[in-house]
Amino acid sequence: MGLQDLIGKRLTIRLHESSGGYRDIVGILASPTTLQHKDGHIITFSPDQIAIYREIIALPDSAGKGAPLSIRIIELEKMINSTWGSLEEVWHGQWLFRASGKFTMRANSIVPLGTPPFGEPDKTLDEAIQVAINFYKERKLKPVFSIPLPLYEELDTYLGEHGWEEKVRAQIQVSDLKHLDVLTSNVLNVSAACTPEWLEVQNDQPLLSMMEKTRALYYSLTINNVAVAVARAGLSDQWAVITRFFVKPEFREQKLGQEFMSLMINDLLSQGATKAALQVDGANNAALALYAKLGFRKHHEYSYRIYVGA
Repeated sequence: MGLQDLIGKRLTIRLHESSGGYRDIVGILASPTTLQHKDGHIITFSPDQIAIYREIIALPDSAGKGAPLSIRIIELEKMINSTWGSLEEVWHGQWLFRASGKFTMRANSIVPLGTPPFGEPDKTLDEAIQVAINFYKERKLKPVFSIPLPLYEELDTYLGEHGWEEKVRAQIQVSDLKHLDVLTSNVLNVSAACTPEWLEVQNDQPLLSMMEKTRALYYSLTINNVAVAVARAGLSDQWAVITRFFVKPEFREQKLGQEFMSLMINDLLSQGATKAALQVDGANNAALALYAKLGFRKHHEYSYRIYVGA
């Protein structure tokens, strides 16, 4: 089947660059030489540039799996951001600048969300990077990029070669939720509002204004009326995005984490969620093992890069 036969279909096309690399474009094929991006603008290309192309087939309503050319990586990143909004969000092209004071790196980082390889900033790459540096320095914050991989591997490599040090290599994991058997005498508490008791477990008081920006459920596991574990589940359609999962150190090594997560998953199902996502440090083997037992799998990686240049 040639390109002419795919007009009107959603495609991903990998193009040869004159520099010797590749560039991926995604959109509705308007003609054999043009794609319409989801924001409406037209991307022009030459058929002679094409290395490979394929039609993007609508996927079933499941958590899905990541792939180097999968638009679902961008969709998932946007959905996760919608459940954990930063206090300040500014778009520069298709780069989303996020700032929230001295809280979490995710809430104080730039995430590219446009066409690979560089995510469509609104300036040349070097100019856009300098805008990023200035943005965070003006706010007395360290400049940080959160780079979804492998979509923006070239951007990640470029930053690494120009004064940006990788701080964390993490994973976004997903799961299609199903009921889990769990026997316990401990109590699961669920609230649509964040309580002082919930905040106290992890000293999360500074995060309250940010967390309250978006709809979420707040879970805690109590033993003898004392909260020993907490988590937040941001809600978006049928997705639950689990963050701030924490078990008090003195209660670890008792399988309370698995018990707590199982109870939470069962409650999320009752609340109408069918899919879940979470982020985890790729070096945290204990957490990776726990999430695997609960049915989570890696969707894609991302790299946190912090500017250490002059």
